[in-house]
Amino acid sequence: MSVGGMGIPRLQELSYIETAALAVARGDSFEQIRVAMVNQAESIAREADLDGSFVTAKWDVMRSDHRSHVHNTVDVLKELMRLGWVEHHVLPSTPQSAFAHGHVVFELTERGHEWTEAVTQDKRAGYNTLVGELLAAHPQFEGFLRVVGARPDSVSDQLTVPLLRWEGGAHRNAEEFLLAFVAHMVDSLRQGGLGWTAEPEAVETAVLDYATTAMRRVETRIERWEAQRRAEERRRAVGAVEEREPGRMAKAPPALTRKRIASFCEEAAVRFAFTAAGCPMDYISHELLRRWSGFMGLANFSYYAPGPSALRLWATGTVTGSGPQATFQRAVGHPVRSALLAALPRICQEETERSAEGTGYCAVWRVRAAACWQQRVSNAEFDAAVRDAYRGHVEGLPFRLHLDEASATRTPGSTRPLVVKTHPGVRRVFHVMRLFDKQREVAAP
Repeated sequence: MSVGGMGIPRLQELSYIETAALAVARGDSFEQIRVAMVNQAESIAREADLDGSFVTAKWDVMRSDHRSHVHNTVDVLKELMRLGWVEHHVLPSTPQSAFAHGHVVFELTERGHEWTEAVTQDKRAGYNTLVGELLAAHPQFEGFLRVVGARPDSVSDQLTVPLLRWEGGAHRNAEEFLLAFVAHMVDSLRQGGLGWTAEPEAVETAVLDYATTAMRRVETRIERWEAQRRAEERRRAVGAVEEREPGRMAKAPPALTRKRIASFCEEAAVRFAFTAAGCPMDYISHELLRRWSGFMGLANFSYYAPGPSALRLWATGTVTGSGPQATFQRAVGHPVRSALLAALPRICQEETERSAEGTGYCAVWRVRAAACWQQRVSNAEFDAAVRDAYRGHVEGLPFRLHLDEASATRTPGSTRPLVVKTHPGVRRVFHVMRLFDKQREVAAP
């Protein structure tokens, strides 16, 4: 569902807009813009690779496949046209039809020329302008920022979506888990502080209906696939069809696992929470907007902040106005980092007590989640503050910060480990941290 009928473009990265706009400015064809999009996606993947899993050959294949990244290319060009930065032109409707549009070139409007020149000269200012235009074009984006606390008229500085993990033998089947999930949401609502309110009956209906429908859809796909497989086996047994080539067998649809059921419940909870907060949106739009706002330093999120299991989203800046008149304030810089470091001993102590491991070491991602949530700041500011302290660039700290590459606990996929560049081109990945009291070290014999 969209607000004002203008949905969020399916762009994982705002940098794709810059990539495509600059390609249009160069006079690139659709095919050349597609390749530029693949190159940008490759660059992002290469930067995010921390375990050596990056494979260059994969991206070479994508560059040579004219159907690869067509949807992304079409979406970004549509967005540039919607913003009024590129003249309207017919675009491919499917990846298969892209070859017929490969030679097509596009024209920047006067405003498009102004923005490409601006973002080339001052990237930060250019992206601020972009966000202002996106706010004017997409009411959902404005609503998202308002709901999480990043607009002047926000009524809360955060939005909390209660969640429940299906762990071990806590729930015997899907029905038990669904009922427990709803009960957890209702209990959290009664306690308050979520940034939204609703009637318990509405929560129960929304979550059960959405999750049950999604589960039935998966089960139907599996049943159809099984029926097709059995029918094909019968035909093959009587010689009605030839054996398929190795590797050409139709893949079975994903199974209905506990993880998928929990994901359906999360999708339902997120949709319901945003609707209750006054900004209806689908789950994918919420994922995209939290990426955009995180990239722009306007909001942060975590599944792992201390407290009952929940997805928490909070503002790390404020946007006033929209369009060319949009102005920005962000929680960044020395005062923010000083406050983070001042709070670090207490937060690390709390995390040490929660873990009950007795080593004094804490998972960096857990400390980051707690610190950023409590201080209402971004992951980037936490990482910058910790890097400064680790390198000895902060005077007067009562502690010495030790970082270690040993991975005591796996870093979840929704967050990243701490990365410190120690030399040009050399990145060290740290998973755990510990603070040592300087006074005790000096007093020790």
